[in-house]
Amino acid sequence: MDRLLYLYDPMCGWCYGAWPRIAELAREAHVELLPTGLFAGDTRRRIDPAFAQHIVQADARIESMSGQPFSDAYRREVLGRPELPFHSRTATEALTAVAQFDPGAELDVLHAIQRERYVHGRDITDPDVLAAAIAQTLGGGPALWRERLADPAVAAATDGRVGRARHLMQRVGVQGVPALLAQRDGRTTALGIW
Repeated sequence: MDRLLYLYDPMCGWCYGAWPRIAELAREAHVELLPTGLFAGDTRRRIDPAFAQHIVQADARIESMSGQPFSDAYRREVLGRPELPFHSRTATEALTAVAQFDPGAELDVLHAIQRERYVHGRDITDPDVLAAAIAQTLGGGPALWRERLADPAVAAATDGRVGRARHLMQRVGVQGVPALLAQRDGRTTALGIW
């Protein structure tokens, strides 16, 4: 059986759109998640009005293709607030913390974090938002998850996961996310998601 690897970024709208398909695959086979750090680089980046308009247009395409909702709260409280950071580093680290604690729960937590952004209109660069979303999904309480997210080992583990994902992308010629890879007999190949 193939080993499936899902390459994603928690702030990627197309990855949010792919969630129903990835969840379906995960019911049939083991899917390992690997964050790529697509939007994790510059923590000072913001969404200006022109970029926000581009995102709204892409979101409309994603919603029509996938059925995944993008709410008015998201457009108002995330895209409509240019002072908010636009980076996925904090959310990527949160998902790494989840993967270290319970690797089988990462997909559910990824979707919970995506819903915080795209449905509830919350800032997923905020560790308190992330800790609450994780606690609601896995239990343990927000304070416990804030402590886990603050562990310095999580940043190093995140760098390792992102490095592995980028190496695989380069090896198979994948340019962006979401991406699904299959590994069999030492070979890695890209698969279609939709």
